[in-house]
Amino acid sequence: MRLPGLRFPVPRVFIRVVLLLTDFLERHPVMVRVFLRPVANAPVMRDLLPVVVRAFMGASAFDCHVVDRERGWVVFGEVKETIHPALFTRVFFETLLQELGEKEGKDAIKEIARESLFQEVKMGVEGKHVPGIIKPMIGNPATLEAVRSDPDLLRLAEKGMNMVIRLIGDEGGWGRIRASIARDPITATLENTLDVRYLEPSPEPVCAEYIGLVEGVASYITGQQCRAREVGCQGSGAPRCVFEVERIGA
Repeated sequence: MRLPGLRFPVPRVFIRVVLLLTDFLERHPVMVRVFLRPVANAPVMRDLLPVVVRAFMGASAFDCHVVDRERGWVVFGEVKETIHPALFTRVFFETLLQELGEKEGKDAIKEIARESLFQEVKMGVEGKHVPGIIKPMIGNPATLEAVRSDPDLLRLAEKGMNMVIRLIGDEGGWGRIRASIARDPITATLENTLDVRYLEPSPEPVCAEYIGLVEGVASYITGQQCRAREVGCQGSGAPRCVFEVERIGA
């Protein structure tokens, strides 16, 4: 199968086989935990397999992080990371808001988050997060409509996207996150964000950081400039935080 506007073929058999395999693994979590996770975490497999493949085989975020004690590095799919207390978020926000004021501080938080995650996703994709056959699809503006035109490919894309989100978000302490690219606006729903956990309740949405994070991911994945808005926030009484993403051009 060749996607309109893309320069490489995505074999139909590849899509169907991967969907069958991932559906099977989701129905048999015990088999994944007992048999496949040890394989995914074997030293040779850690080097050979992309992070998202290992995740479908049962590897957790902590399984996929490599600690280099000699250099003092923690590496996740060739992306260097630093572990710090979640309390850092509150101190960071309070300092920016105090020094810059409410509006300017929130704008700065959003832009820092946006650029940081854009670069992190870029490094992950260029590194070892996703299989090589998928990489040309990411960041290509033609991809989204082509994926939406094929139900199997859309389901596979959302499976992979939400698996990476599970590793980085759910298992990384950022809150429980799910996203959908099936239609515009692209949506992301979050529960227990750091902003909600560490900032005071407010009549207005509080998740300036996550607006930036969502924009950064969406901009890199779609290859277009994206703007997000928070249409529901746990910090102001909603059952979960909901973000809508608008694509505004390449």
